[in-house]
Amino acid sequence: MNTPIMNFPALRFFLGSAAVGWLGPMLRAADASPAASTTGTLGGWVGNAATGALLPGAAVHLPGLGRSAVADDTGRYVFHGVPAGEHEIVAAYAGLDPVRDRISVAPGGTVQRNFDLTSGVYQLGAYTVSGGREGGAAAITTQRNANNVKNVVAMDSFGDLPNMSAGEVAALLPGVAVNVSDDGVIANISVRGMASTLNRVTVDGGLVAGSGMNRSFAPERYTGAMFDQLELTKGQTPDRGADSLGGSINLKSRSPLSMREKRRINYTAVARYAAPFTEQVHLRAEHRLHPLINVGYQEVFDVAGSDRNLGVSLQAFYSENANGLGVTTRDFENTPRTPAYVWSYSASEKYNNRKQISAKAIVDYRLTPTTKLRFNASYVDSREPYVRYFLTTATTTQAVGTTGTAGILPGYTERVTRVRAAAGSQISQETRVFSVFDRTGEVGLGAEHDFNRLQLDYKAGYSWQERNTGNGKSGATLTNRISAIGWSLDRTQSDLYPQFIQTEGPDMTNPANYRPIANGLVTRDNDSDEVVRELRANARYALPVTLPIFLKTGLQWRKDGVDDVTRNRRWTYLGTTALPNAPWVIVDKSPMGRAIPQWEPAMFVSKRHVVSPELWREDLYFHEQNSYTGTDGVTETITSGYVMSEGRLGLSGFLSGTSYIAGVRTEKTETEGWGWVRARVPSTAAQQLADPNGSAQRDYANNRRVTGSSYTKSFPSVHLAQNLGAAFKARVAWSTSFGRPNMSNFVPNETANETNQTLTLNNPGILPQTASNWDVTLDYYFEPVGNVSVGWFHKTIKDYIINAIESGTVARDPNNGFGGEYQGFTILRSTNGGTAYVQGWEFSYQQQFTFLPGRLRGLGLVANVTILDTHGDFGGNAVRRTGEIAGFIPRTGNLIVSWRHRRLSARVRMNYTGDFISAYNAASPARNLYTLSRTVVSSSLAYELRPNLSLTCDVANMNNAHQVQYRGIPDQMALDRNSGTAITFGVTGRF
Repeated sequence: MNTPIMNFPALRFFLGSAAVGWLGPMLRAADASPAASTTGTLGGWVGNAATGALLPGAAVHLPGLGRSAVADDTGRYVFHGVPAGEHEIVAAYAGLDPVRDRISVAPGGTVQRNFDLTSGVYQLGAYTVSGGREGGAAAITTQRNANNVKNVVAMDSFGDLPNMSAGEVAALLPGVAVNVSDDGVIANISVRGMASTLNRVTVDGGLVAGSGMNRSFAPERYTGAMFDQLELTKGQTPDRGADSLGGSINLKSRSPLSMREKRRINYTAVARYAAPFTEQVHLRAEHRLHPLINVGYQEVFDVAGSDRNLGVSLQAFYSENANGLGVTTRDFENTPRTPAYVWSYSASEKYNNRKQISAKAIVDYRLTPTTKLRFNASYVDSREPYVRYFLTTATTTQAVGTTGTAGILPGYTERVTRVRAAAGSQISQETRVFSVFDRTGEVGLGAEHDFNRLQLDYKAGYSWQERNTGNGKSGATLTNRISAIGWSLDRTQSDLYPQFIQTEGPDMTNPANYRPIANGLVTRDNDSDEVVRELRANARYALPVTLPIFLKTGLQWRKDGVDDVTRNRRWTYLGTTALPNAPWVIVDKSPMGRAIPQWEPAMFVSKRHVVSPELWREDLYFHEQNSYTGTDGVTETITSGYVMSEGRLGLSGFLSGTSYIAGVRTEKTETEGWGWVRARVPSTAAQQLADPNGSAQRDYANNRRVTGSSYTKSFPSVHLAQNLGAAFKARVAWSTSFGRPNMSNFVPNETANETNQTLTLNNPGILPQTASNWDVTLDYYFEPVGNVSVGWFHKTIKDYIINAIESGTVARDPNNGFGGEYQGFTILRSTNGGTAYVQGWEFSYQQQFTFLPGRLRGLGLVANVTILDTHGDFGGNAVRRTGEIAGFIPRTGNLIVSWRHRRLSARVRMNYTGDFISAYNAASPARNLYTLSRTVVSSSLAYELRPNLSLTCDVANMNNAHQVQYRGIPDQMALDRNSGTAITFGVTGRF
């Protein structure tokens, strides 16, 4: 849907007012010349003498004038309108000693004053400390300068993390909890209890393609090596998108113009190793060693007669992140009493080698002293070319007895369950061989202008993703089954590895006794493509008043389109005997402990076609039906504008330390979805078999639906910050934000119940969840690099999504929007309603103990704890609390201890995730699924061969912490997932 950028009155009025009321005076004031005769300009850069880097965020003060400036992303600062005469100037940066000087400004003149800051703590023995310490200082400086609540962390603050993933860095921040995928990588990031789908992740301020229909950012596809900092904003300001219910994350790049050197090349070359002395599944043990390589190049050039005005940064990354997974699951009788029998038990192994190729380029060009241009481009090729997954499941009926269909034999205990060889007692063996190919790209072009009092910036961005989930050349999902088999499960000796013994029925280790289930051979070839287009512009104007007060306004337009195509196929085995079992059958080596056969699908499938068509019958109607039911798309267009003011309330005394941000953001969201729905009277099974293509066309072709909706919301916020002396800073903020519903809500869907005369529809007009947020924090900063922070927040969240609410009746009219069908049916839709409250405490501490004697001065500590609590109706009829909200993690924490002495440095990281409920069932508490607390301990060691070359070794999950879930009561373990321990070793350096 093409939406004009000025398509709603509120924004037109706002922008018109801004243009007439502000931009005219701004431009006139920016070019005004009367003051030129009595004032001048003072500028320069602030750098780190020890590392050679310029320092974005460095603070420069003119104490006599009560004026301050913060160095931009290239480390440069500027004061306009400085009264002629002599002034004291001070440059300061976290972890470095401040420098004071006196400068003279001539009327109409320009003075250049550069600063090289240093500190005695930078020299430990004969070797220079850089990297992590420098990054930590930059992060603390950025966080301290902010007037809203945010956490900032340098990507290198915690050493070379095993996967160099942005998600690994985010996991170490207060307020953040991560979800780990089944093969051990961080797949989702939740903030302050809010699911990943409700929080926005941006790259250099812009949304990138890849979130898909569910809006969930995939951090495993972005290496931290491509970025300088990660910013977690918890108090939303009007100049940022408001669509983050818990908080927004921004991955921030460093400008190549921030270098002091002419050229810098950095590199990392390591290998990941699954050592024989660590616990690994056998598939991982067969593939122990994999590489990771990262190379960066930065250089500054002199162009068109100017000095150091062109900066180029190129980054390349290649990684093979191989993971092995062992999982055991079981399901128990639906009862709160004990003993409870086990009616389902499974064991599985998975091997996945995630290969990633990334490239990134940034070109910064300072066209004039007041204008900087930036071009950026990135490309990520994330591939899972050959995922192998083997699952063996033993099940029976949930009935106790010795006859008929009863599967559970009487006399079961808390530790032992015996199953009789009833018809419903089965063992299924499922083999999946599949692939995922994900290619994401981004290009952007922007500019920044500094016209004295007026600052302008604008950017155009284009991002795309092409994602295919398939089976590769010879992959598929194949399920074989053996029935009428008796078995026993004895957990007496080990709950994790119980004794599983066959007691009756055909031999489960003999491949000849298995048969493929109906539609038991399945292939997939599915595409999900996303394109994001974005334009944004901002103007910031310094009012011509004594106090440092600024007005800021901006406009953003974004169009996000997602299109899905599904091409699944399935076959039923026609043979009367078992599948061939040689040479493509292997023996189950999972913890189930039985030699159960496992078939390789490559024996039966090649390039998504069966090898022996005479042995298989394809469900052609299923394939043709998929071309309709699996083909759909959504377009979302967002037009937004904001107005805000920021500044300080005084030049001296208490109010000189009081700063504020206040304003409002208005966003209009327009959605359009399309897809096919089934006809009211579908074709019969006989028709589908005789004419699959024609039946699918009759069922769907004339039922293409297009939906559309829009909503407009405004989001005000007020932020106050107070410097309390030289070391304390307090912040109080009230802000509003929202979390958008999944895009799948906008795809047409119709489900009719002829008996109840109801028609259930997706609701394209579903509104987002909204939050009113209070934040209070107190920070204490100390030298050389450290701070203590305590924060409290409270969220009131409204407009949860409630399903199946009556919303009208289908019109008795041939033109009722449903082809004249369903006349008089009651319409059921999702709607918004309900309220919940989330509040919590966040504590953090970090310090480098350079004041300690001897070798202890190399110690450093980072620690944080998050405590959350929630209650509310969440759109339901009853009040629910912490422990009754699936996925809500009330306790998280991190502890990082580092030490450096001369050439040697070491670090231990501990990440803690507390107990939480994964699935909640109010009607049947015995079905509640809980996840036990988990503490993952990792370590790293580095040895400097010379100042710019180090040997490194990292051990991830060195304590081999499993992910464990239980059903109902802790003794009923429902799942144990083990992704093993990985060792990474290699070299890193720069020149």
